[in-house]
Amino acid sequence: MPDETQKSGGQYLVDHLIANGIDRIFSVPGESFLGSMDAFYERSNEIQFVNCRQEGGAAFMAAAYGRMTGRPGICFVTRGPGATNASIGVHVAKQDSVPMILFVGQVSVSSTGRDAFQEIDIPAMFKPLAKWAVQIDEAERLPELLSRAFKVATSGRPGPVVISLPEDIQRELIEAPAAMLNVPFAPSPSPPQIEHFGALISKAKQPVIVLGSSTWTAEARDQIAAFAQRHDIPVVASFRCQDKIDNDHPNYVGVLGVGTPPFISKLVDEADLLIMLSVELSEIVTEGFTKFSHPKMQQQLVHVHPDEDELGRIYQPDLAIHSGMAEFAAQVTDKTFEIKADHTTSTSGLRQNFEAFTTPSTCPGDVHIGEIMSWLDQRLPKDTFLSCGAGNYTHWVLRFLKHRQFGTQLAPLGAVMGYGVPAAIAASLQYPDRMAVAFAGDGCFLMNAQDMATAKKYGAQPIFIVINNGIYGSIRMHQERAFPTRNIATDLENPDFIAYAEAFGVNAFRVTKTAEFAEVFEEAVAKPGPSLIELVVSQEAISPAFTLSELIERSLNAQKEK
Repeated sequence: MPDETQKSGGQYLVDHLIANGIDRIFSVPGESFLGSMDAFYERSNEIQFVNCRQEGGAAFMAAAYGRMTGRPGICFVTRGPGATNASIGVHVAKQDSVPMILFVGQVSVSSTGRDAFQEIDIPAMFKPLAKWAVQIDEAERLPELLSRAFKVATSGRPGPVVISLPEDIQRELIEAPAAMLNVPFAPSPSPPQIEHFGALISKAKQPVIVLGSSTWTAEARDQIAAFAQRHDIPVVASFRCQDKIDNDHPNYVGVLGVGTPPFISKLVDEADLLIMLSVELSEIVTEGFTKFSHPKMQQQLVHVHPDEDELGRIYQPDLAIHSGMAEFAAQVTDKTFEIKADHTTSTSGLRQNFEAFTTPSTCPGDVHIGEIMSWLDQRLPKDTFLSCGAGNYTHWVLRFLKHRQFGTQLAPLGAVMGYGVPAAIAASLQYPDRMAVAFAGDGCFLMNAQDMATAKKYGAQPIFIVINNGIYGSIRMHQERAFPTRNIATDLENPDFIAYAEAFGVNAFRVTKTAEFAEVFEEAVAKPGPSLIELVVSQEAISPAFTLSELIERSLNAQKEK
């Protein structure tokens, strides 16, 4: 019998997760981490082991958990095929700045480096994708390295950590100290930086605040919104960061990123002070690095970010503040700086433009996607989780659905297909009293549709809305722009989505006319369990801004003019 002070590596690992508030993990089981699975069995009344149907979906669920809770999303997979499948979720967590820890069961320490069955050098594979990747080769170091993993995943700019766990390390007995609660930390601004920030604001004639992704809290969100209102500064969300401000706030005027409306583009171009709060100045935000001159913008730039490496990476700021958003917001929440310059832009006028932009106009076909989104915008509770992956359908989701509560947008910044379904399942499991709605194109949906079985098994109740136009719409759009009328490999042969969903025991409905949607949605909400609603839409509905035929005509005319 082992000494009572001793525990197996797997037992200590599970202790550490529970001590840090982890109440649910996501996995596809593998023989390489049976020692950990047995430890989960012992504590199954304290932490739920969610058995998923593909490692990519499990990793997406973990990434969504990290985004929703602020605690690391935990995923367990096996080596080789499990790790490679799960890598997509690690990539999402890194780009989205969300805490996540992927545990990969590995061959025994004695077999490492011998090309053992399904062996991959996990730290080498994940080094470019994760904040930190490590293999634990000594069981005695589990307490040290697990604590470090939680610190790395949650501190500074949050992100993913990958831990390779050899089979024998999970079974080996160690003298187990009490598992420690990790307390994340983030840098804070200095008083001179806040003073400099105020001086720049006081002199600016056309300042603009742009909101990014990481280290926000609900309180920080409200503090920054109030600061903007006190100083009459328009607020713009960067791509897929709309939930960082109440979209009904009078100072919120739109989004900078894919599908940026002309009035927002003009606002940013003409600004004399850009205040970038936790924004990664990526290809999307900068329109392929063409929107701003570099290394120095024409606008004055205040860049606040929790990752020191992001500051001045491409664009050199006039004021760089290495700080988490909660820490920065706390420093400015009671500040009202003197405004010495007349603002040249009307925030109320911009708000009117935003309201017009988010009011749908026409849509080809019998199902008007914009009208359905606008109806949902009025119908859904404010705390509804809205998830999506990638595809042209997201232009309607991101344009016509407003976010009014912090943390409700589950949409990867990298626009990754297949994310929406598992993210909504994770949201419904974690917050069963709240609604979770996943939007997916027909191509995006089938990337992880198999995890409808996971939703059914664990009693989740998300609503999946599949926007079916029979094509990979985003790729078709880019094809027609670059090579009009020469489309190839973007048409899809779909299953009967109703029969497919019903085979999983999921409630299923098909909508072929706009007027049918409201009744169908209410029926889906009323029924227990997960539901799928298929919207049969026209291929002509390629974008809220233009039809497919209009796009082809423009592209052909542009070619003729060359």
